Amino acid sequence: MIKLRNVSYVYMQGGPFEKTALDNINLEIDRGEFIGIIGHTGSGKSTLIQMLNGLLKPSSGGIEVAGVNLTDKKTNLRDVRFKVGLVMQYPEYQLFEETVFKDIAFGPKNMGLDDDEIKKRVEFAANTVGLAPELLEKSPFDLSGGQMRRAAIAGVLAMEPTVLILDEPTAGLDPAGRDEILYKIKDMHERMNMTVLLVSHSMEDVAKLADRILVMNSGHVEMFDTPERVFKNADRLSEIGLNVPQVTRITDGLRKLGMPLHEGIYTINDAVYCITNALRGEGR
Repeated sequence: MIKLRNVSYVYMQGGPFEKTALDNINLEIDRGEFIGIIGHTGSGKSTLIQMLNGLLKPSSGGIEVAGVNLTDKKTNLRDVRFKVGLVMQYPEYQLFEETVFKDIAFGPKNMGLDDDEIKKRVEFAANTVGLAPELLEKSPFDLSGGQMRRAAIAGVLAMEPTVLILDEPTAGLDPAGRDEILYKIKDMHERMNMTVLLVSHSMEDVAKLADRILVMNSGHVEMFDTPERVFKNADRLSEIGLNVPQVTRITDGLRKLGMPLHEGIYTINDAVYCITNALRGEGR
């Protein structure tokens, strides 16, 4: 689905403030994968995802998404952006129409679809993200923070992208709103076999949701592996300014105290299962 070959990106190339944001990146992401992307501020995460739908062009190297070469001058990037949906941080700030319906319909309308198809897509997208039908005729600015976030995501989904990229989709939400958004994203991924890339500062979220985790560090790929293998490298993650999930730190501490727990426990459910079995083994 996504291939990057020797991709680099340099800001203000040739100027006094030249900065290399990405340096010789090579990646392959399969169709239907859920990829978590983590890294400290300035690691290259945002530059990377903006290149995947053509907002930025690499200084060198090649990018292919869904069989389309993004670095080919003949490529129609407008069509690419219908296939690769990018939800930036705080997407509700981009809501502007009179009603939620019109906001969600904005993308499909620009695709040149007829009114019946637009209505069908708006209703499907709204239902997918959990927006009640009665909210569609409200002003988007009358919605709660979580509802506005879902409306913004629905606007991207209505274009039926094959790749969905989300940059910190739960930033600023309360715990209930955060969990609701993440549940909807995972549900969409599973039901629609969509390739999802989730940028997050939450180790817990990527551990729980991702098939593989891409760790960025100073413009390089530091790691790209399963959550279990990534979070086994707790010392290296700490060196580059990242943490492992809290539950991993707790179970590592218990193991050092003598509890027979395996390495790489990174979800609460896994921790409960392993600790319960360890206590049963001790007759407790």
